[in-house]
Amino acid sequence: MSMIIQVAAAFVGSIGFAIFFKMKGRQILLAGLGGAATWVIYLLWQQQIEGYFIPYFIAAIFVAIYAEIMARVNRAPATIFLTAAAVPLFPGGSLYYTMAGLVNGDEMLFSKSGTDTLTIALAISLGFVVVALITKYITGISSQRK
Repeated sequence: MSMIIQVAAAFVGSIGFAIFFKMKGRQILLAGLGGAATWVIYLLWQQQIEGYFIPYFIAAIFVAIYAEIMARVNRAPATIFLTAAAVPLFPGGSLYYTMAGLVNGDEMLFSKSGTDTLTIALAISLGFVVVALITKYITGISSQRK
C-alpha cells in the first residue's frame, strides 16, 4: 500500500510542476505518468541495491530517456518533460535534514544528511548527462547521414 501512495504522490507532484511550467493538455498527463514511472523505477532498484547512488542514477537515466522520447512525440522541448517528471527524485527530505543539522549545530545529522544529499544530486546529474551525451551523439550521427 505504501508503494501505491508514493507512486500516486509522484504522479500528482509531477502534474503540479507540469501545470506550474505551463505545459498544455496531454503533456500534463504525460509528465505525471513520467514522474510516477520514474518513482516506480527508483523504488524497484532501491529494493535490490543498498545505498542511494545506483537507484537514483538508474531512475535519472530512465526519466531522461523518457523526456527525450516525449519531446520528439510531442514536438516540445525535452527540458519541460525532464523537469516535471524528475520532481519525485529531488532530494527534498535529505536536504531539509542537512539544513536542520546545520542550523541546530547537529554535526552528525548535517554530515550524514549532507552526504546523502550530495550523493543523490550527483547520481541524478550524472544520469541526465549520460543520456544527454548519448542523445547528442546519436543525433550527430543521424544528421551526418542525411
